[in-house]
Amino acid sequence: MKKITALAILLGFVSVNAAAAQDNPYQHEAGLKYSANSEEFSDGLWNANYRYYISPVDQTKGPYALNGFLAQTSNVGVNYSNYDESDLDTIGVDGTYVFASKWFIAANYQRSEIGSFDWNTYGAEVGYYFNDSSAVSAFYNDGSDSIEESYGLKVRSFIALQSTTGVDLSANWTHQDSDDTFNLGADWYVTKSWSVGLGYTDDGHDDTFVLKTAYWLRLSDSFSANFELARELDSDADGVFIGLGLTGRF
Repeated sequence: MKKITALAILLGFVSVNAAAAQDNPYQHEAGLKYSANSEEFSDGLWNANYRYYISPVDQTKGPYALNGFLAQTSNVGVNYSNYDESDLDTIGVDGTYVFASKWFIAANYQRSEIGSFDWNTYGAEVGYYFNDSSAVSAFYNDGSDSIEESYGLKVRSFIALQSTTGVDLSANWTHQDSDDTFNLGADWYVTKSWSVGLGYTDDGHDDTFVLKTAYWLRLSDSFSANFELARELDSDADGVFIGLGLTGRF
């Protein structure tokens, strides 16, 4: 009942008529998101997050969902998530420092609990912004005794287009234990708010294609609503992934 009430409040904010919003710069970003499968929508994941950017972030540059990435500025964040179905709580902090040379270093830490069992994870990343909308990096993650260490590479690039906003391309490689996982993503931003995309994952045992779409609805100068839909292709999995959120930028 508590979960349904909170979701109703979230949807109530979304139902407000959108006013003409100005794309003002921001340094603070706070968000609340609920995500679940349509088959078991009441058993979803709540996530709350906050991020502070050292320099103001320009909302006129690229899609709204990518403003933070395209800003290429130092930032620090904190997040909390809850999955009531398995009594899972996770809290984490992370930060990125960007040098004048456009090299950057990042670190993260998370603590998770399921009932009386808890564990810690931590990670580090080193990368370089090789142009105004692209980055490449190497990362390492480890944690408590029950956590397998992992490492890998990431590359991401947003390509602006003339007729539409642009395409966000990403590729990740992760090595864990004796397994390698490859992730590829392509999101076409038809407008600054609306994207459609395709994701691909190969973990050495199975491969999965995901078709997705997302929309960023500006409600006011400070608040936006976020919507996501995703569906695995050629899969026995039932239902559709649904994400609903609110984002505040100040």
